[in-house]
Parts: sequence; C-alpha cells; structure tokens
Amino acid sequence: MMHSLQGLKSKLIVYLILLSVAITGCDIKEKEARPTKATYVSPSINYKGQFRPGYVRKSVSFNPNALRNQTRSKYYYQTKGKYRRKKPKFS
Repeated sequence: MMHSLQGLKSKLIVYLILLSVAITGCDIKEKEARPTKATYVSPSINYKGQFRPGYVRKSVSFNPNALRNQTRSKYYYQTKGKYRRKKPKFS
C-alpha cells in the first residue's frame, strides 16, 4: 500500500512539472500592434529650452526589404561627400 502511494506521488510530481513547462512554453502574448497610419507628433520644448515643431511621423512599413533599403539610403547620404568629391588627377 505504501509503495503504490509513493509511485503515485512521483508520477503526479512528474506530470505537474511537465504541465508547468508546457504552460510556460506557450506564447500567450498578443502581437504588438503596429500603427497602420501616420501619426502626428505635437510640438514641444526640449531640455535646452529649444522649440521643436510638430511633424507627421510616417507609418511603419511592412515591406521586408524596407530595412535594407533604409540602411542603404542612410549609408549613401552619410558618405555622399566621398562619392561627389573630385578625384585628384595624377600627372
């Protein structure tokens, strides 16, 4: 009788551990809602006391190539002077 209770307890403990692992493994969180429209950022004053005018923030792109295009564009404009400079002519 005592032996069967110990076996039952050990099985119950194993099942509870498996159940807790299964529950924590499930992703219950909702997906983050991205803004589908442009949003207006109201004007404000920064920490230096300078006025920041309001502007319209563009919506987040769902295009998978958007990030690649954005970084390519950023690199071009950061190094634009490098490409526009005249090369020295060696005589």
